[in-house]
Amino acid sequence: MAKTAPPVDVIVLGQHPAAYLACIFLRSGKSPLNVCHLTIPGEPWPDRLCLINPAFFNLHPDLGKLKKRLTLTGIWGVQFLSEKPDLRSEHKSKTVMGCVGLYSDIRKGLAELAKEAGVKCASPAKLQVKHVDAQGMDLVADGKPIRAKAMLLAGTLSAEDSRRLSLPEPWSAEDIREYSYVRLKHTKGVQPGAKATIPMSLDLCGQLSWAWMLPGDNEVQLSVERPIRGSKSSAELLQSWGTVLHLHGFLENNPKVGPSDIRTMQVPAAGALNREGVGNRTLLFGPAGGFFTACLEDIYPNSWSAVFAVDVLKSAINESHLQDALRPYREQWGTTLGEYLRGPQQNLRFLLPLVYRNAVMTSRLAESILLGKSVVR
Repeated sequence: MAKTAPPVDVIVLGQHPAAYLACIFLRSGKSPLNVCHLTIPGEPWPDRLCLINPAFFNLHPDLGKLKKRLTLTGIWGVQFLSEKPDLRSEHKSKTVMGCVGLYSDIRKGLAELAKEAGVKCASPAKLQVKHVDAQGMDLVADGKPIRAKAMLLAGTLSAEDSRRLSLPEPWSAEDIREYSYVRLKHTKGVQPGAKATIPMSLDLCGQLSWAWMLPGDNEVQLSVERPIRGSKSSAELLQSWGTVLHLHGFLENNPKVGPSDIRTMQVPAAGALNREGVGNRTLLFGPAGGFFTACLEDIYPNSWSAVFAVDVLKSAINESHLQDALRPYREQWGTTLGEYLRGPQQNLRFLLPLVYRNAVMTSRLAESILLGKSVVR
């Protein structure tokens, strides 16, 4: 085997914002670890508008700096829209319940903060896990060997690399939801104005598919989610969602959505609840661990999982039996983040009529979706 450079403590893999935040956590505190961050070649994370729980900016002191660098649209509540133009309900808070920002801006800002914290960052064209033993692991990035004690994984590796790390099997169809969206630039009649609320459907086309309209800077994003084996295609759902928004006055014209306009991601919604997050000297967090909520919230829960992964790894890194010391990972996040991931607990078929005629239920469901609160109180 090729001679390696001096080992680092931790390799962090993945280009999701949670990966960069994990690097920042690893460098924080009285005993910062030596960290190498690598993106995974070919990993697709398309740019999009993201809804962000305000609690995200409280995860680490440096995130206050990030917030000042981002262009954000404040969200004060939700309007639940039925497919009838005269049936809707609204919850609006006295305080901001969320904000919308660009995924690319969040990722870029966190990457800059990670480099400022002393993290070695690289984007190799080729990456391979070569070997794992009782003392550490060997990777090769663009021909350069890297030795590390442990890994935090936020992205998707090849089947061969996954086997070497003893990672769980790929997600089942039951875990995966398809998230599709189209971004509309300079669209008339959609400017959010003061104290914007998010229009949302809970039962698009009678399929219990959810849909959102997220306001951004001089654009909006129409988004829908569906099971990957759903009877309606993403294009059909997006077209129907445009019709609903037009009927309720949120769009001046019903946009024609073509296949080339649509971007799609397959997301393991609340997948962390159904699988083990510990591999061979590796912890799975963020997207790799399935830390999206059942409501398909992305940035905050995936980043929150980084807190738990880093906490466990920092305690385990110098243990003689590191693999055993990684086992408490699921217990660490299970009682708090686990509840957050579950989202609304009720059967939505039963809940829908209540949402449109009961202000308390409207408020509780809005707070569940935006803030992760329980509907049952």
